[in-house]
Amino acid sequence: MSQIGAPRGRTCSRSPRSRTLRSVATLTSAALAVTVLAGCGSTDEADRSPVAAQDNAPAARDEVADGGTLRWAIDALPTTLNTFQADADGATTRIAGAVLPALYTLDARGRPQRNPDYLESAQVIQTEPKQVVLYKLHQQAVWSDGREIGAPDFVAQWRALSGRDTAYWTARNSGYERIEKIERGKNDLEVRVTFAKPYADWQALFSPLYPKQVMGSPDSFNDGARTALKATAGPFLLKGIDRESGEVGLVRNPRWWGQPAKLDRVVLKAVPRADRTDALAAGTLDLADIDRSTADRISLALRDARAGRGGAEAALAHGPGARITPGKALKSWALAYGSDEEKAAEVQEARTRNREAVARYAKAQDGLAVYAVRKSLEPAYTQLSLNGESGPLSDERVRRAVARAIDRQAIAESVLKPLGLPAVPPGSHLALAGQAAYADSSDALGGQDTKEARALLAEAGWVPGGANRKPAGTKAGSEAEKAAKEEAEKKEKGGDKGGGSATGRKKDDDTASDEGLYIVGDDKPGTDRTPGGAGSAPGSASGSDAGSDAASGSVSGSDAGSDAASGSAVARPDARQPAALGEGALPDDGGRPAEAAPASPGGGPAGAAPASR
Repeated sequence: MSQIGAPRGRTCSRSPRSRTLRSVATLTSAALAVTVLAGCGSTDEADRSPVAAQDNAPAARDEVADGGTLRWAIDALPTTLNTFQADADGATTRIAGAVLPALYTLDARGRPQRNPDYLESAQVIQTEPKQVVLYKLHQQAVWSDGREIGAPDFVAQWRALSGRDTAYWTARNSGYERIEKIERGKNDLEVRVTFAKPYADWQALFSPLYPKQVMGSPDSFNDGARTALKATAGPFLLKGIDRESGEVGLVRNPRWWGQPAKLDRVVLKAVPRADRTDALAAGTLDLADIDRSTADRISLALRDARAGRGGAEAALAHGPGARITPGKALKSWALAYGSDEEKAAEVQEARTRNREAVARYAKAQDGLAVYAVRKSLEPAYTQLSLNGESGPLSDERVRRAVARAIDRQAIAESVLKPLGLPAVPPGSHLALAGQAAYADSSDALGGQDTKEARALLAEAGWVPGGANRKPAGTKAGSEAEKAAKEEAEKKEKGGDKGGGSATGRKKDDDTASDEGLYIVGDDKPGTDRTPGGAGSAPGSASGSDAGSDAASGSVSGSDAGSDAASGSAVARPDARQPAALGEGALPDDGGRPAEAAPASPGGGPAGAAPASR
């Protein structure tokens, strides 16, 4: 869970305890990775890899004013405060990042960094015969009720998310299902986690970490944490959710043991995206994700302000008044005051509406001229994974045909060009461009080639419309599924004769393995669920999980430029530097820490953020 906060230590330090410098303006994108200040040297070849340019106006902590309220737009009030439920959204994640522990955060290159506010250390202390991770928690880290954060909270979260108890309505359990046991160390501040199977992405677990009061029972998990949290442990406290005004209040936590937050208060306001231009122009928001059209409006307002043109002149130059030529104006005046009274009344009404539109546009442009548009990188990816274990895609030739048919460059351009970003598809299933593990292996299956794709499908027995023939030794398409079904029916009719137990027959069926996948969503306990084969995942993925599809010939369909930035931001300058969030304060909306994550941009929305003059 990436978080946004003020710097700790030297901004160019490579120490795990150091913080890369963050800016208030980086509060703009749904999920973003902060940047290192220009001038910080690096011997890491990966750090010199070109990525899309960032513009998030970093500022040193001592240049940021203390106090104040930040009004931050969200799409809607959260329906749940539990990020592990299916209906959790971006607002849920932002609140969790402000009030709950995140053991690891992401640095400028998307690398997980230990959060010293919660962890004194965390390391793999054993790999054979089992992987064991030892966490040592910060001695001052406590929940808002005064209880120390410790082993009981880890155990409760593991049990809730392990997938073994279907009474918990969880949306995901990746990694937790591999944990074999959690033990208390010398005291509750030492937590020993043993994995039944190795899990490379262990740093993504327990972020956010919920108190045992939330995770301890199905009732508290499913319903108890939807509108309130019984205990929190972050730089901010959840003041309350006002459904009538559409606001969520966050206030500075007086018991916070880390560097105090710069802001006194954060108000998350539910403002639909279509209404954000007007809200920003009216000055009722300080920070908002915005679309390209709003970003263009702000750019025009800033350009006009620099040129000394006010909103009224701007409205005539590129607003509603720009369509009125001298000829049209003269004709309109003549009709409005002509002898045809019915026509005159109609034209006069239209002229009144036009004057009102020009006035509204002019006022809005004057209001928008106090904001700044910002862009920053996003540590998230969108990936299309193909299930190569069953059905038509179990044939390697079909998988290769799909890979050759997809135009990755076209996908990248459709996502990134509207944002004005470089449309460069990534070449790795395992890492972001710029990370040390990044290596371009995109040519393994060849480039886009429709002719070659058709030839591979024909070889596999496929023609437009379905399977044409059955190649020797293979079953294609619905024919394979039909054969598997008939085989299963024969075994059922024949009882256990030669067929083994029911469990054995189930394993023989041509179905996808559900190892590492447990999605409940809105299903109720006891409901039969069949795991899907394809999927997309936000945030992060482990190296082993992320790379498995590449080996089987599947395709990362949305490999649309991992090095691209997502989101524009607008910021209101003040007479002094604006208030900023405290250390580890508020989250971006995506991106769990990942050691190795296939990455492409989410193509996220633009945003608005306060900035200095």
